[in-house]
Amino acid sequence: MNDSRSIAGIAALARKIAIGASSDVAQAEWLLLRTENGPREDITRIDHFWNHYFGLVNKRGDSKYPELTKLIKAVMTLSHGSADVECGFSRSGRIIGEDQALLSERVMDARLMVYDTLRLNGGKPERFLFQKNS
Repeated sequence: MNDSRSIAGIAALARKIAIGASSDVAQAEWLLLRTENGPREDITRIDHFWNHYFGLVNKRGDSKYPELTKLIKAVMTLSHGSADVECGFSRSGRIIGEDQALLSERVMDARLMVYDTLRLNGGKPERFLFQKNS
């Protein structure tokens, strides 16, 4: 946080992420934030770390770092990987074979739902409750 490259990085990030945060103001807030006392030593979660700073207010009771708060929250919502998506494709590939690639979306969704329900019930189909729609 005290690295001089971080100042330029914050400004570049604010320019690239179109959230309405001013890069100059975010950069100034970053410089000010670096002088603050950090959160407690036992905080290990990143959201708790940033919430410490997001909760700081000025003498008027306004957020002390409004532009930086917008920027950090926007960055924290970005996906850090594609594991969930890849897992979904992998699961679909196990359930739907090559000969079934032309199934409709509705049928594929139904198969995935049955697979997930079966897995949640310990792989025991006797735990399923079947009802006939009238």
